[in-house]
Amino acid sequence: MTLGMKHFLRCAILSFPIFGFAQQPFSIKAEGQGFKDGDKIFLQYKSPQGVITDSVVVRNHKFQFKGKVETPVRASLYRNQNPKYALLVFDYKNVYLEKGEITLASPDTLLNAVVFGTKSNDDNSELSAILAPFTSKRRMLKDPDELTEAELKNPVLVAETKKKLHEYLDFMVPGKFKFINSHPSSFVSLVTLSELVRDSRWLSKVESSFFKLSPELQSSTLGKSIQEKIHLGKKITVGMVAKDFSQPDVNGKLVSLSDFKGKYVLLDFWASWCGPCRAENPNLLLAYQKYKDKGLVMISVSIDDLKDKADWLKAIQEDKMVWPQLSDLKGSKNEAQVLYGITVIPANVFISPDGIVIAKDLKREELQAKLAELLH
Repeated sequence: MTLGMKHFLRCAILSFPIFGFAQQPFSIKAEGQGFKDGDKIFLQYKSPQGVITDSVVVRNHKFQFKGKVETPVRASLYRNQNPKYALLVFDYKNVYLEKGEITLASPDTLLNAVVFGTKSNDDNSELSAILAPFTSKRRMLKDPDELTEAELKNPVLVAETKKKLHEYLDFMVPGKFKFINSHPSSFVSLVTLSELVRDSRWLSKVESSFFKLSPELQSSTLGKSIQEKIHLGKKITVGMVAKDFSQPDVNGKLVSLSDFKGKYVLLDFWASWCGPCRAENPNLLLAYQKYKDKGLVMISVSIDDLKDKADWLKAIQEDKMVWPQLSDLKGSKNEAQVLYGITVIPANVFISPDGIVIAKDLKREELQAKLAELLH
């Protein structure tokens, strides 16, 4: 069994401030026999000044944090792993920092801790209970990052491991919407929607649930950022004509999307610094090798900055991305990314030979299934 879990499956390329009010004091008091004296507990969360990381040492099976926040904010606690440097965490717990005393109790690990004492943390415990049947099964799965070198050489095992992980993550989605729709005034609902809006598959449901939220949540800074992402996500939808653009390739030659009209085109958005993008690239390579002679054209647009050009070129070589690679090297202001309303990567748009968008954000086995359906 593994407790290791990745916090982010997609890379945000647009960020919005979430704060802007008076400071409110919070405290976290935790106790558990599994917290050993000398254990170091890290607390990490976002503030107007950036990412804040604090730490304390366990004494007598207890630890405590005190601080101030401007509005409620979700934070994470980690045991004996500094989140600044850990790629995979093994014992952590999400908590909501807000005015009041937050209590954390556990018989063993942070992961199994119960958090209560303030409105958002009580709400989050309720959401966790809804998702518990799935999270318990998820913990029994081996994380893809924990596969041994020998296991990584088995493509079937790697693909099946990733498939099961994403299946369990998708299984949780209905439960999340159920909670949101029944808790329209909960800050937890707002935060959960801010995660769901990252995946275009849930866009219409996110929009419907968002407008059921209280006016206060809708008008909050985080609420406005969700509205903006909904708006951007609707820039390109299935059934629309794909928008043409031109960008230079790795040799500086200008390439246009319209150059490939009459072909099926998979338009991919990624960046060299985006771990989830790099993890998806082998799947793209497999698709390209299998269908390039059956009418598929693949185009990748990088969201890298000019200063990262060398990293971009290196990643292309390392990931064997032999199809057209484009970028204006303007980072999050990449003109194609803005044109297509891309807010998180990896992302892709599948375009028919007559220039119509027929699918968005096809990943893993979904991509392979769609290509097999159209290009068999």
